[in-house]
Amino acid sequence: MSATTQQKLEQALLKLQPTQLQITDDSHLHAGHAGNTGGGHFTVFIVSEAFAGLSLIKRHRLVYDAAAELLPSAIHALSIKAKTPSELN
Repeated sequence: MSATTQQKLEQALLKLQPTQLQITDDSHLHAGHAGNTGGGHFTVFIVSEAFAGLSLIKRHRLVYDAAAELLPSAIHALSIKAKTPSELN
């Protein structure tokens, strides 16, 4: 059985050594909207030390780089919340 896009995304993001990782498939909310080339829509909440000292844009770039092989064919859109462990306190 082949992995789902959500499972592939989870595997890709493990490169960032997250202490927390939640991925929600929001594709059903966006079916048929203009510009959707068929890829899924996902919300990612990720907590990792890899984000320490990085701006929001650089954090998102790390996530996009980790998921690069899934973009843009399997994933059409990502909503990202990227935090460090110390930001959760």
